[in-house]
Amino acid sequence: MNGAKSGPSPRRVAVRILREIEQRQGFSNRILSEQLERHPELERRDRGLITMLVYGVLRHRGRLDKLIDSFADKPKKVKGELRMILRVAAFELVELERPLGIANAEAGKLARRIDPHGRLSGMITAILHMIDRDWPIMDVALSDGHVLDALTGRWSLPRWLAARWLAEIGPEQALARARALSVPPTVDLRVDIHRSGADSLRELLRAEQPKLEFIAVPEPAGDQPQCLRVRGGGDLFYGPAFEAGLFSIQSLGSQQAVRALAPQAGERVLDACAGMGTKTIQIAEHMGRRGSIVAVDSSGERLAELDAGRERAGLDGELTLEIIEAELGGALPDHAQAVLRADSFDAVLLDAPCTGLGNLGRHPELRWTAVESNIGDRAALQATLLRWSASLVRPGGRLVYAVCSLEPEEGEAIVAEFCSSDAGQAFTRELTQSWTPEQHHTDGFWLARLRRA
Repeated sequence: MNGAKSGPSPRRVAVRILREIEQRQGFSNRILSEQLERHPELERRDRGLITMLVYGVLRHRGRLDKLIDSFADKPKKVKGELRMILRVAAFELVELERPLGIANAEAGKLARRIDPHGRLSGMITAILHMIDRDWPIMDVALSDGHVLDALTGRWSLPRWLAARWLAEIGPEQALARARALSVPPTVDLRVDIHRSGADSLRELLRAEQPKLEFIAVPEPAGDQPQCLRVRGGGDLFYGPAFEAGLFSIQSLGSQQAVRALAPQAGERVLDACAGMGTKTIQIAEHMGRRGSIVAVDSSGERLAELDAGRERAGLDGELTLEIIEAELGGALPDHAQAVLRADSFDAVLLDAPCTGLGNLGRHPELRWTAVESNIGDRAALQATLLRWSASLVRPGGRLVYAVCSLEPEEGEAIVAEFCSSDAGQAFTRELTQSWTPEQHHTDGFWLARLRRA
C-alpha cells in the first residue's frame, strides 16, 4: 500500500458547498450535511476542515472580497468559482495562518478544473502573495475608516444591516456585535436537569470525548444551571449521554423562551410553531414529564423528527403529547379544531417564524441571502400568529412570544401593537428579555411574556 489518500480534496468540497449555498440561497447547515453525506469516505479531520472553511468564508466574505479586489488588476473578472477558490485561500492565510506556499499550491490545484492550461496560476499567486504580505495593514485601514465602511469591509456585514444597527444601537454597540459575530460560536448544550446535573454530565462527556473544551457561561447570562458550552471534540449527536437523552443541543439564547414560559407539572401547554420539537422536549423537562403538551407546526417533515425522538426524550408515561400538522392562523382541520380550543391552555409558546437575523453566528450565509424587505414581509404573519395564540390562553394563563431576531419590527413592535389592540387589553406584559451576541456570546434572541387577566 502506498498510503495515498482516498476521497475528494476537502478544499474542493468546500468550494462546491459554498457555490451551492450561493446559487441556491439555501441554509448552510443543510447543504453542508447533504454534501458530506455524499462522501462517507472522508476522514473526520477532513470533515472538520470542510466545515471550518465553509463557515469561515461565509462569516468573513466581505472582508475577503475587499482583500481580493484590492490586489486584483481587474476585480470584476474575478468571479464564479475562481472567486470562491481565492476566498478559501485568503481565509486560510488570514484566519488560519496557513503558510503562503500551502494556500497557493492548494488554490492552484483547485483552479485546474476551470483552467487546465494554468493560465490563471500567475494571477492567483500574485493576489495571494500580496494578501499574505499586506492583510494586517489592510485590516487596520478597514477598521479605521467610517464606521459603516468598517462594519461592511472589516466585519463583513451587508451594508443595509450595518446601517440599521448604526441607527438602532449606535456605533459602539454595532461594532461590538459585529466583532462577536466574527468568531465561531460555541456549541451550547441544554442539560436535562431532571435526569442529570451539569457537573455529572460534564464528567460523562469528558470520558466520551476527551478533546471537548468546556467554556463557562458568561456572567451577564446569569444563573443558567441547564447550560453547558463546549468547543472542539467530535460529533455530539453520538454517544451514550446523547442517546440516553441527558442533553440536547440548543443555543443559550434559544433556551430562554421556555425558561420564561416556566411550564409546570400537570399543566396543558401548547408549543405553536414547534418545528423539530427542541423546545417541546424542553417544555416536557420543565413539567417533569407530567401533564399535557400539544405541538403544532405546518411542516410534517419537521414534526416527524419530534415523533422519532419520543423515546430518547422520554415523552411517554405520565406525559400526554399530541402532535398536529396544521397551518396556524388559518382554517384548521376538524381534528385540530377539537384540540386547539379557545381559552384552553395554561401556557402557550409562540416561537414565531422570523428572518433569523439573530442567527448570523450559526447561519453566516444570512449575511448574503437575507434582504431588508424580509423584515417587513414577516410582520403580518407574526401579528396574525400572536393574535391566534393569545385566543387559546385560558384566563390567568400565560403566553411567550419569541423570535431569533433583534430587529424591533419583529419583536417589540409586534407585541406593542398586540397589547394596544382590543384582544390585547386582556393581557399584561410581565417580562421582556433580549439576548445578544455582544453581551451574552449567544445568538440574538428576543422574547416577551404576557399574562391573561
